Amino acid sequence: MDLDSLNYFTELTKDLNMTKTAKRLFLSQQTLSNHIARLERYCGTPLFYRKPHLILTPAGQALLQFSQGLLSEEREFKKMLSDIIDESRGTIRFGASFVRYNYMLPSILPTFSAKYPQVSVQLTDDTSGHLMAKLNQGELDVVLSVRNENLPGLSSTLVLSNQLYLLVSDRLLQQFYGEAAASIKEHAHHGAQLEDFARLPFFLITSPNQLGTIIANCFKEARITPKVYLSSSSMRMSDSLASSDLCATFSTTMPLHKLQQNLAPDVNIFPVLYKSNPVSHDLYLAYYDNKYHPKYIQYFIQLIREYYSQIEALDLTRITETDSR
Repeated sequence: MDLDSLNYFTELTKDLNMTKTAKRLFLSQQTLSNHIARLERYCGTPLFYRKPHLILTPAGQALLQFSQGLLSEEREFKKMLSDIIDESRGTIRFGASFVRYNYMLPSILPTFSAKYPQVSVQLTDDTSGHLMAKLNQGELDVVLSVRNENLPGLSSTLVLSNQLYLLVSDRLLQQFYGEAAASIKEHAHHGAQLEDFARLPFFLITSPNQLGTIIANCFKEARITPKVYLSSSSMRMSDSLASSDLCATFSTTMPLHKLQQNLAPDVNIFPVLYKSNPVSHDLYLAYYDNKYHPKYIQYFIQLIREYYSQIEALDLTRITETDSR
């Protein structure tokens, strides 16, 4: 059984006339007859009653139902294959943690889908270490990671110097520093030295979160042991805790560029310094450039880079006006 024979058989059922169908398909009547005979040998039974004129047998009716479904699927497969060859259909296996894809994907996907409506994104939410392992094993195509690995064929490009910020409300500063709060704010205008905030309670991010390690190193360099109000492996509550003046908290450019609008009006946003330099939790875009990537993956990578280049330019520092009353 082959698709040509099934197609000719299906066309013959429309006319139920060998001569008429052969003429319509630009075939000799003998060629059409040979295809029908081939199918009947395959099925082991006649497909048509031939007298007084062509009528489908029960076997012919069953084959017609089968061939219509198969030929329809074959047409869809050809369309899909054409799209695949044209690189307009496929799946992107993308890995990132929640805080890195939560705002980025909704921002770029409308643009991406407008150009590649038949490409789907398979998202894996995990830690950078696990995501890089999956990328190395060929289970993912593109990964956003805080780990910059140097492996043969791996492209690991810095897409965001993810600035670390300290969030402190005026209410909290007044509570612990009184009249000295204004001078602390002025001193931290171009960068916060954590020793200036040693009296405050803090919301800390714990290991294995790499950001937690960076913050711990900042406290170590400042030679202070922070008073821990709350600790967590995630910084998702950072904005709400800072706004409630319960403690000082930390955040980074991602996701602070979106969350800053949720902060109470008196919350200051200070860039954190480590050895007098700004601290960042760098973000890398990783993929194997020695492997072939369809056009839609290349476009997806381009949109991610463009998105983060806009975020990179932001300075989220915010020093609130001190109430002089």
